[in-house]
Amino acid sequence: MNFAVIIVAGGKGLRFGSKEPKQFLPLAKKKMFLWSILAFKKVKECKQIVLVVPENKLSEMEKYKKQYGIDVVSGGKERYDSVANGLKCIKDDMDFVAVHDAARPLVTEKIIKEVFCAAVKYGGAIAAAVAKDSIKFSKNGKIISKSIDRKNIWQAQTPQIFKTSLLKKVYSGKIAKNITDDAQLIEKTGRKVALVDCGYENFKVTQPIDFITAKAVLRLRSL
Repeated sequence: MNFAVIIVAGGKGLRFGSKEPKQFLPLAKKKMFLWSILAFKKVKECKQIVLVVPENKLSEMEKYKKQYGIDVVSGGKERYDSVANGLKCIKDDMDFVAVHDAARPLVTEKIIKEVFCAAVKYGGAIAAAVAKDSIKFSKNGKIISKSIDRKNIWQAQTPQIFKTSLLKKVYSGKIAKNITDDAQLIEKTGRKVALVDCGYENFKVTQPIDFITAKAVLRLRSL
């Protein structure tokens, strides 16, 4: 069994607040997106890497394409548009496809392998972490409507890995704008998606404090 990965680096990163999209900022001496590429390159079952970037970044990515043997395509308006563009490049002999956010630069070889093994067993699996904070629901964003028991609440991460035929099938139909990850699409078909507890280190860089934390983690790993 082998798989391809679509690394989504097409977002604008508006919440981060920098002029340059965060995934292209230097993080511990490497562009943020490159950390994900390097992690997937370590996994022997990963036979193809597709990097999805904004159209204005295509020429800049040529050197990475040659150096790391990856495919580079332009993204779309929404995240699912970018994944759909990446899917068009997937080779016919790929058994599974992983989707990973370039804004999760702390993904490791171990995490990737664990999610892939679960995907092979169940047909689809995602990296996730058990919620550690108290969970509140609010209808208006100002007043608590109710508290939710956190023991069954999981925070979805990436990579999310699915059978190639299954992922291509769900992407061939119309996709609602409120879809935030690929697991949602699979769930809507009635299929089960496995959860793999990958802890909290595989967090998404969204705010400047996340960037600082990720840099500290990478430095510790290098020691």
